[in-house]
Amino acid sequence: MSLKLYDLALSDPDLRPSPFCWMVKFALLHKELEFETIPVGFADKSVYPDPDYGRVPVIVDGDETVKDSAAILAWLDKAYPENPLAATEGEAAAAEFYRAWLFASFFPAVSPMLAGRIHALAAEEDKDYFRASREERFGKTLEELAALPDQKKKTEESLLVLSGPLGRYRFLGGSRPNVCDYTVMGAFMWPRLSSAEDIYEAPQPVAAWMERMLDLFDGYARKAKRPS
Repeated sequence: MSLKLYDLALSDPDLRPSPFCWMVKFALLHKELEFETIPVGFADKSVYPDPDYGRVPVIVDGDETVKDSAAILAWLDKAYPENPLAATEGEAAAAEFYRAWLFASFFPAVSPMLAGRIHALAAEEDKDYFRASREERFGKTLEELAALPDQKKKTEESLLVLSGPLGRYRFLGGSRPNVCDYTVMGAFMWPRLSSAEDIYEAPQPVAAWMERMLDLFDGYARKAKRPS
């Protein structure tokens, strides 16, 4: 029996932009594990494996249910030790740094540019929930978020921290991708799959790395549907 990954879907069920679900997808592919994705929307929590938790990603593996992307990645290395995502404590610590960087820098910069786009792509039954939850989170309307100045510039500036390691190494993990690469690229799939066009320009070392990440696993991420 393959693992089940509960994955956030928009009005088009093939549009799956959740950054945290993508972190898990990359990890499962790295582990060479078979899995199926179960699409769920924003609002109807009754279809989630744990309606009280009400968030994705969630992995169901037989009788085991694991929630939260970081917890899932750590669990995968314990449950399926071959092809480790983090082979050392140092790699695990580095992944925690990159996750903290995403929440401190990248996500705050890019989120205002994405909220309105995702609302437009969400299923009709999800739109009211999405608007209310995001406007409560940010303290602004979706329209006010979209009008914030300099978010593109702030996003591009946030990426400069990656130019150092990626100017020297092919991957954040060194010569091969590891949990650090999947954590960051999972986040970068969010804007890629929420907009028909690129909404920021990455520094050359980062852009080249993104291309390498899109080519992994027979182009799995590159083949993911984007809005038209």
